[in-house]
Amino acid sequence: MKANRLSVLQRYLRRSNRGLTALTGLTLAGIGLTIARGLITDNWWFFIMLTWNLFLAWFPLGVVLVLRDLRAAAAERPLFGSTEVLLAGLTVWLAFLPNAPYIITDLFHIQHVPMPLLWFDTMTIFLFAMTGLLCGLYSVLLVHRLLRPLLGTTQTWIVTLSCQFLSGFGIYLGRFGRWNSWNVLSSPVDLLQAIVHAYRDHLSIKLTLAYGFVLVVLYVAFWWHNEQDEPVLIR
Repeated sequence: MKANRLSVLQRYLRRSNRGLTALTGLTLAGIGLTIARGLITDNWWFFIMLTWNLFLAWFPLGVVLVLRDLRAAAAERPLFGSTEVLLAGLTVWLAFLPNAPYIITDLFHIQHVPMPLLWFDTMTIFLFAMTGLLCGLYSVLLVHRLLRPLLGTTQTWIVTLSCQFLSGFGIYLGRFGRWNSWNVLSSPVDLLQAIVHAYRDHLSIKLTLAYGFVLVVLYVAFWWHNEQDEPVLIR
C-alpha cells in the first residue's frame, strides 16, 4: 500500500510539473511576441502592460503553490501547515485572483491599435489572456484540492465557484473602478467604500454575473478534465 501511494504521488507531481512547464512555455512565447513588437515599432507600452498583468496573473498561482508545499510539509513543521497560515494565504490568493482572468479585458485596447498591427496585437493579447486565465484556473484547482479534505466536497464546491463570481466582481473593480489588488493594503477604507457602493452601478452586477458565469463554466470543464484520472489517495 505504501509503495502504491508513493507511485501515485510521483505521477501526481509529474503531472503538476507538466502543467507549470506548459504555463512557462506560454509565458515565454507571449513575452517573445511583445519583445518583437517593441523592436519593430520602438513602442514598448504593450510589453510593459502585458508582462505586468501576466506577472499579477501568476502571483495567485505562486501563493497557492507555496501553500500546497507548506501543507505537504506540515507533518515535519506543523506551524507552517496550520489553519491560520492557510487562511492568511488564501486571503492573499483571493485578493489577487481576479488578476488572472482580468487580462481578457485587455482586448479592449485593440480598438486603439493601428490597422497594420491589428492582427499581430490581437494574437498577442489573446495569448496573454489565455495564459493568465489558465494560471487562474490552475490556482483554483489547487485550492479545491487543499480545501476538500477540510470542508468536504459540497462546501468546497460552494467556495470555489463563489470565488469565480468574486473574480468577476474584481474584474469590474479593476477595469472600471481602476482599483488594484494592493489597494487592499494601501487604501483599504476607500476600496471598501467603492465595494459597498458598487451596487449603484448596474454594470457591476451585469459584469459580475456575466464574467462569473463564464469563469464557473470554464472552471468546471477544467476541473473535469484534470480530475478524471486523479486518484483520491493523494487528496
